Amino acid sequence: MPDLTAPDSPALGFLLALAIGFLVGRTREPGPGAPPRPGMRDFLIIALLGAIAGHVGNTVVAIALFAGMIGALLAMRVQHPERSGITTELAAVATFALAGLCLTSDRQFGAGLGIVLAAILAEREQLRRFVREGISDREYIDTLSFLGLIFIIYPLLPAGSYGPFGFFKPREIWLFVILVSGVSYVGYFLTKFTGVERGELLTAIVGAIASTTAYTTGISQAVADAPESAVPAARYSLIANSILFPRTLLLVAVVSPTLAIAAIPAFAAMMLAGFASALILAPMRLKKGETVADSTFRNPFSIRPALEFGVGFTVVLLITRVAKHYAGFGGQMVVSAISGLVDVTAISLTLAAFTQSGISTARDAVIGLTLAHGVNAIFKSGVAETSHQPAFYVRLMAGFVIMFAVGAAAIVILDPARVTELASHLQLN
Repeated sequence: MPDLTAPDSPALGFLLALAIGFLVGRTREPGPGAPPRPGMRDFLIIALLGAIAGHVGNTVVAIALFAGMIGALLAMRVQHPERSGITTELAAVATFALAGLCLTSDRQFGAGLGIVLAAILAEREQLRRFVREGISDREYIDTLSFLGLIFIIYPLLPAGSYGPFGFFKPREIWLFVILVSGVSYVGYFLTKFTGVERGELLTAIVGAIASTTAYTTGISQAVADAPESAVPAARYSLIANSILFPRTLLLVAVVSPTLAIAAIPAFAAMMLAGFASALILAPMRLKKGETVADSTFRNPFSIRPALEFGVGFTVVLLITRVAKHYAGFGGQMVVSAISGLVDVTAISLTLAAFTQSGISTARDAVIGLTLAHGVNAIFKSGVAETSHQPAFYVRLMAGFVIMFAVGAAAIVILDPARVTELASHLQLN
């Protein structure tokens, strides 16, 4: 009996191919009174032919089987000219190709695309309704513009470093432009389809995972366009910037578990302080019959603020590289502060590597991490001020002050060196 569990088992590939034929054929089975068209049995045979072509691996055989399938489809079409559309024929071609893919090393990819194909065919009416009623012309154009940033401009940019000290990195800078634009794009559609409060919370979570600097920039511009949303925007900005601390711990833990353990008290304290600040400084106050503020995100795409941030980001990169060059890497705290100005990921991983190799103590690295995040918060405070809405940026600045005051106190009370010693002692026991 063939081993179905082996990754390269032909039997498993044929089963996956037939499964695709079954799923797709189920969606094409003609209803009562409808004109005849290829149905379940036809698609199972088509999938089998595609699987045989993929298994044999001979181009002539594959072309012959494909031509036979096309001939049968054309013959049926000629016999029933009353049918309209070519969806069934296109589905048959796709089924043949995906079934063949199931007999290659990319069978998981083929099986996944088969499920996607069946879902597209099964949700026909929902897709039509979504395209006609769910997406406006403006949203469609903005979507094309946003995708153009990613799939047209980004690949054309050079990947190297240019200018003094290699500060000018076109792709890295453009990636931040994409992230800033993505905040408005993702936030707009999340709030549209999931509701204002839930959508903006989800956007904050996504922004925290991707880049809190980009998120803060995007939401600051959104607040400038919708001043009445300043308070809820401040709440979600504080939440996003609070999530940054556990995200950093997870990144650091990959390189240096010792540093991650040492930083837990301070970073957990700052995270909790950030959440508390969001609830206290920007509470959700709803009286009976009152509704929440309108969505912060009014436009799905706006390129100008993203480009302005890109220019500013480039200038800051130059300043950072110059300062780091003259400060040297010997002054760990100075370098941590400078590096954290626009991004904390790189310096976090660097400090983790220093700790793991013994170049830096865990205590110094935790202080460096906290300092980098603090300087990054100062930069984001300046970005938030561009919203020209004190109700937004004052709350965000106050939240940052509370977070880092609590973090500094945690470092003093729970010395990272003692935390590391205690963790080592517990592991030994």
